[in-house]
Amino acid sequence: MKANIYNQADYEGILNRIESLGAANQRKWGKMTLPQMLEHCSLQLKMGLGEVASEPEGSFFMRTNVGRWFILDLIPWPKGLPTPSKMNLVKNEELVSDFQVHKHALLQLLEQVKEGPDLGPHPFFGAMNRRYWGRLIWKHLDHHLRQFSA
Repeated sequence: MKANIYNQADYEGILNRIESLGAANQRKWGKMTLPQMLEHCSLQLKMGLGEVASEPEGSFFMRTNVGRWFILDLIPWPKGLPTPSKMNLVKNEELVSDFQVHKHALLQLLEQVKEGPDLGPHPFFGAMNRRYWGRLIWKHLDHHLRQFSA
């Protein structure tokens, strides 16, 4: 079974990796700073929780079951993939600087998502069941944690 944030062992593994982040973690690729990455990941969760509104964008293919399966289960997540507009902190020129505040907020949001009800639609993937959301969250966090060597 593919890693999924709703699986307790996978969830704890992601939490430990987030907890391990510190000032020494420098990005290996991309343009986001460590605090921006944490806020970027938090925005995904806020969208799912309905705290941040977003419009559908991206291709229709990604909103189909085949598209979700292809992106979330089949292929490795490459560097430089497009990001939903609301989550693009570099393009939106959002300055984020307090690392500890954003780290703490992300950890709280993860707990809220894990314990909460089903999440709303994603701008690229549309309405998803719990398995797809859990896989997306895990894969997205794993991608960015690897970006910062965690």
